[in-house]
This record gives sequence, structure tokens and C-alpha cells, in this order.
Amino acid sequence: MLLILTLLLYQHTALYLIRLWNNLDVGEYAHGYLVLAISAYLIYSLKNKLSTLTPCPEHRALILVISASMLWMISALIDIEVLQALSLLILVFAIIWSMLGNQVIRLLAFPILFIIFAIPIWFPLSSFLQNITADAVFGAIRLLSIPAFRQDNIIVLPAGSLSIEEACSGLRYLLAALTLGTLYAYMNYFSLRARLTVVLVTACSAVVANILRVFIVVYLGYTTEMQHPLVDDHLTLGWYLFAGLIVILLFVDTWLYKKQALSQTGGEPKQAEVKEESCIQNHFHYISFASITGLLVFIAPVAVYMTSIPSTITTESIAPKLPHNAEEWVQTPANSNNWIPDYHGAIHQKQTYQKNNRTVELYIGYYPTQKQGEELISDLNRIDTRSQWQTIYPRPILQNIEERQVLEQVLDNDAKKQRVVWYWYNVAGTVTTNKYEAKILQALGLLDGKTWGFVMAVATDMSDDIDFTRQVMKDFILSIQKPMENEIILISGHH
Repeated sequence: MLLILTLLLYQHTALYLIRLWNNLDVGEYAHGYLVLAISAYLIYSLKNKLSTLTPCPEHRALILVISASMLWMISALIDIEVLQALSLLILVFAIIWSMLGNQVIRLLAFPILFIIFAIPIWFPLSSFLQNITADAVFGAIRLLSIPAFRQDNIIVLPAGSLSIEEACSGLRYLLAALTLGTLYAYMNYFSLRARLTVVLVTACSAVVANILRVFIVVYLGYTTEMQHPLVDDHLTLGWYLFAGLIVILLFVDTWLYKKQALSQTGGEPKQAEVKEESCIQNHFHYISFASITGLLVFIAPVAVYMTSIPSTITTESIAPKLPHNAEEWVQTPANSNNWIPDYHGAIHQKQTYQKNNRTVELYIGYYPTQKQGEELISDLNRIDTRSQWQTIYPRPILQNIEERQVLEQVLDNDAKKQRVVWYWYNVAGTVTTNKYEAKILQALGLLDGKTWGFVMAVATDMSDDIDFTRQVMKDFILSIQKPMENEIILISGHH
């Protein structure tokens, strides 16, 4: 009943996972239902052992129940769905532990926590794997004396260029390897050291398989002048390589296992006997404990619901105002440029400034409060406009402007025009270029009532000399800095 109650109260997170597992286009987590089925099978296979145990409430597990629900509440308030999903899994684990006791959770710990391979906490590994793949592949082609140069994660060959995107990072292969390797180690090994070794070897094999896949594609692109079919359809090649490495690992593991079995006279290691814990069988005590646990599960969703009630604050009256002039930069009528960043739910303002025949556009997307679908840091938000302007860099470049940092992105359109964009975030009065730091600042802002935040972007057309373009933007930002700081102080006073 507690688990059903949890799924009902936290249904937004459960539905998020279902949508993720149903999204075959993303691919990394399309195995979610398979992981759930494996978890259910592992629990079912333990039914005989579980039948010999007596459920006994564990009061210390309530600390984990409280911690998981509070973590879910914070991540829900700042809308980090990945953290909400992880909190829900921990909460389910804590509820089972608290209601059934230590002996039961020792058996069920692995089947329950195995679901972590279906939760999208592994996305941060994508950029790390992307860099490893790019470094290894570029190093290999240089050893073969293939004429090429590298720009970020783009490898430029004589006949064309190949971009190692995040989808090429090998995260899919790594997740598949971790899922299979962990399951195989759990079912075939007993010592923690042996299990960790199996998982580590399998994970490394997945990374090697992806590097080999990208290298083959780059090499074929060079030798065939980008005409080989695998240059366009290279995902299947990776799965063939991955499957081949897994088969090799299974043969090696089987050979080592048989060799070890011949050198041992004993059989399977004996499992330690589990001593029966003393437990007071009192129905009133058990029901009372379940009620307290249910109350702790109930608090977080109610708190999030209460804080999501629409605010009566008038938004336009406290939105930051763009200055008319900034030192020698003078406001001019808006040009016909169609560049407007796409920030959902933000109050948009855009102004054009000019100095010495150089035109710069200033954009601000302001959020007086943030909620689901209308927040500063979101996968839905883009600094480009998709249809008219598209980004060139796979990810923004960090630039230093005296004592501050900005994110740089270059955009181009169908007319082959390019423009440079610098942008940064301001959350509750603190400037940052890091999305994770922005989320933390948003959470801290909830404590003192500072729920506002905005993105500020500066853009200008690309000149022949990009360093000159950057110098123009730097001059504008330093000129606009003081008026905008005063405006931020004014906003803080209103809030």
C-alpha cells in the first residue's frame, strides 16, 4: 500500500521515466522496461529465501525516507527531473527497508538498486566520453600520418569533416555494458572484488568498442573521400563491435572459471548463515509505524503542490529594463534581424545599440519565478532560433572577460551569414555560466525568497577578424555592466 501511495503521489516522476523509456529516438534508456523486468525476475527468484524471513520494521530507515523525500522536494522545486527520478528510487528502497527490515533488504538491495541503470543519471558522462573518444581517435589517425586537424570535437579531413557529437560518445554502449556486466557479476560471482572486476572490464570494453567504431568511420571517410556507407550509417557498426567484444569476454570468463574450478576441491562458497532478528509482533505497532512512514512520504509532494500555486506578483513591473544608452553605445531602432533566443516562459526584451558603425544586440530573458516548463535552465531553451539561426559549435566555448566569464556560440543561417553570441546567467543576483551552479543557486534562492533569474545575451555579426569581433563585444559588455548591475539591485529591492 505504501508503494502504491508513493507511485500516486510521485506520479509526475514516474510518468517522466515512462516517457523516457518510450522515447526510442533518444535510445540511451530504451532498455528501461527490460531493466524493470530483470529486477522483478531477480526478486521472484528470491521467493524461497524471503519466505523464511520475518518482516521486522527498521526505525533507522526512516532517516533515509526523510532524506529521499526532501531530496525529491528540492529537486522538484528547482525542476531537476533526473534528480527526482533518483530520489524516487532511493525512497522506494527506504520504504521497503523500513517496513521489512535488515534481513529482507540484504536480499533485495541489488534487485531494487539495479533499476538505477534505467534512470538517466548517466548523462553527465556523455561529454567526458566524447572527449576521450575524440582524443583517442585523433591520436590514432595522427600516428597513421593521416592529414587531419581537430577543432574541438570536429575532425577535419581533406574530403570533409566528421563531428564527434554527444550521440557518438558511446554512452549507449557503456550503459548496456554496465547493465549486462553488473547482472552477470551478481549471478556468477560472490566476492565483491570479483564482481567489481567484471563490471570494470566490461565497461572498459564498451569504451574501447566505441573508440574503434569512430576510428573505423574516420579512416573509411579518409580512404573513400567520405563516400563509404558507414560514414552516414555508423551506429550499427558499433553494436556489432560491442557484441563481438562481449562474446570474447564471455569465452575468456568461461575459460578462467573452468580453470579456477579445476584448481579448487571445494564447491560454491558457503553463504553465511543469517541469524534471526528479534522482532516484536504487535499489529498496532506495525500499523502505527506504517502510518508514520506514509506521513513522511506524503509531506514532500504536498509541499511542492503548495509552492506551485500561482503567485500574485505582477511580472512586467519588476522585469529588468534595458538601458537606452551605455557610455558611447547609443540605442538605435531595431533592425530586421530575426535572431531571438528561445527561452520558454521568459519575459523577452531586445535592444539594438551602435558605436562607430558597429551594431550590437542585447537580449534578456527574465523569469520572476520559475516552474515546470518555464525555467531558466531547461533542455527546451536555446540560444539559437532553430529555423533561422543554428549553432556551429557542438557546445559553447568559455571566454574570459576581465573578471567575468561568458559562453560563446557562433550562429549561421541559410544565407551563410554568421554572428557571434556571448551569453551568461544571473540567478538571484549571482552571475554564472554553469548550468549546474545555476540550479544550485536557484535552490538556495528559495530559502531567502529570491526566485528570479535571467539570461543575458550579446550578439553581433561576424567580421573577417573574429578577434576584432570579440573586442567589440567586450567593449560593449564593459560599457553595459554598470547600468545592468544597478538594475539588478533595483530588482532585488522589489522582490
